[in-house]
Formats: sequence, structure tokens, C-alpha cells
Amino acid sequence: MRTKRQSGASQPPTAGKNAPAAASFRLLEVGSVAKFRIQFTKYGDMKYVSHLDMIRLFTRMFHRAELPVAYSNGFNPHPKMSVLLPLSVGFESSCEYLDAEFEKSVSMLECLKKLKSAAPLGMEIPQICELNETSRKAKEIRYASYDITTDAKIDADKLERFLERETVEIVKKTKRSEGVADIRPDIMDLCRKEEHSFSAVISAGSNANLKPDLLIEAMKTYIEEFRPQTVSICRTGILTERGEPMM
Repeated sequence: MRTKRQSGASQPPTAGKNAPAAASFRLLEVGSVAKFRIQFTKYGDMKYVSHLDMIRLFTRMFHRAELPVAYSNGFNPHPKMSVLLPLSVGFESSCEYLDAEFEKSVSMLECLKKLKSAAPLGMEIPQICELNETSRKAKEIRYASYDITTDAKIDADKLERFLERETVEIVKKTKRSEGVADIRPDIMDLCRKEEHSFSAVISAGSNANLKPDLLIEAMKTYIEEFRPQTVSICRTGILTERGEPMM
């Protein structure tokens, strides 16, 4: 089940078709600075770890793994790392990404092995890749895909009618204001998976960003008898305009 393709917009593939290729492992030349993109997962209690606490957690992981993470200069040096499109607290994920810089050469194979050993319960490190000039940048992020499970039944026909709407207006709150917004252009794809679950591809990134819990609120408003009491959300992909994963 797909949305109608809007003029000038690229239709990303649904989650599950974006498995990144296996990373190639090599040793960077001596004296060079290693820059890696690290894929990690968040399950169980890890979904309650905030963005800032995640940075602190990785700092400790690098220390335990004896990996030479680089630090900024100045009176208050901080580790040179950043999380792409930080996830809201309470959501699980199979594809989070952290970019990290090391002060000396590191083997990706060794780095992957050490981080796997240092990762806490609820986190896995599936793969690592080297960052270079051709790597996808955070500013290229346009969509995110999710698997959403609820205690309410997902009716395929009602989901289809929801997608056929020209507008989906809902109250959207920000730190400074509150107003009615049409989020229909930010809903790229919805697909029923099982009786109580569906997948979604929605806008994400600096240009437009629709939170999945706001999507759920819109569905409660526009889909008859859809009134879930419990909702579980897991991010499954971070995608570019062309639907390509970040690794």
C-alpha cells in the first residue's frame, strides 16, 4: 500500500529494502585521522537513554574499548562525535548512526570487535564504515521509516482511505507556538504488516520532520475506530531523498 507520488518528490522504498551493504575493512594509513560511521541499535531499556546520555555512553564505551577518540581543543574539550537524527526518548531503533573521529589510525575490524564487546544490554553494533568525501551527509536526510505496533487492529481499507486524503490537519505544537498544520505531504508511505502492526515512511531531517507519535494522533482523528491504548515504535531506517540508507 503506497501513497500517490507527489510532483517533484522522490518516493523512498519501504523499510526492509534498505539493508546496507557489508562494510569493507582496512587499516588507515599511519598518521591519518580515522573517521567512522557506527551503526547501533536501541532496544529494551536503551530506548529511555536520551541523546546527551547516548554521547556520554559512547564516550565510556570508547574508553573501555581503548579506542583513541579525538577531542576538540579549548578549555572544555569534548569528544568529536555526533548522532545522526537523534531519536526521541521511548522509541526503539534498529538503525541509529554515530559519526566519530579518532586521533590515530584504527582498524575498522578491530574497532567493530571492541565496540561489540563494550556495548551494554539493549545495544548492538551491526557494522561500521569509513567516512570520506563521498559519504552521505546529515543534511541529505529526508525520510525515516518505522515499524509501529499497537493494541488496536489495523484495517487495510481504512488505512488506504486515510492515504487518499488530500489534507491531514492536526494541531502541531512547538516550543514557541501551537497551530494547525497539514501533515499529509510528510506521510510518504503506510503499509499494513500484520493485524496489529504497520510500517511508515515519513519526513525527517532539517527540511521537514514528522514525529511518528504525531502520525498516530492524526490516525486516531481520521481513522474510524482506531483508538490504540498502547503503541510501540521502532525506527528501521534513515533515508535520503532517493530512499538510500546512510550506510
